[in-house]
Amino acid sequence: MGSFSNDSNLSVSEAFSEIQQCVGTANYKIQNIVPNQSVTAEGKRDFSWAIVIILALVLWPAAIVYYFTRQRSSITATITKNDEGCIITVTSNGKSAYEIMGLIQNIFDENTSKNS
Repeated sequence: MGSFSNDSNLSVSEAFSEIQQCVGTANYKIQNIVPNQSVTAEGKRDFSWAIVIILALVLWPAAIVYYFTRQRSSITATITKNDEGCIITVTSNGKSAYEIMGLIQNIFDENTSKNS
């Protein structure tokens, strides 16, 4: 699980649009959305193919149980308006969600450095 928070001088709607674009291109399913405030999305299950294959060869019902008990990757982004722009807070759970969080962080770090 990872998280980051960033102060941005982008407007709330611009920041929300950037986050939506990142989540949308990652093929994550939107679970909850509050326009210009928060996005919660869920992706694929985090599991190891090696473990699934070994369990399938040894005890196939265990492979099915293993797969369906693995948690899905998820990401939550919250945008809060402040005087200079907005504060973006992102939390992720799972490997692929952590990668998307890194992408979002890079986008807002670039926007911050351009405006400085």
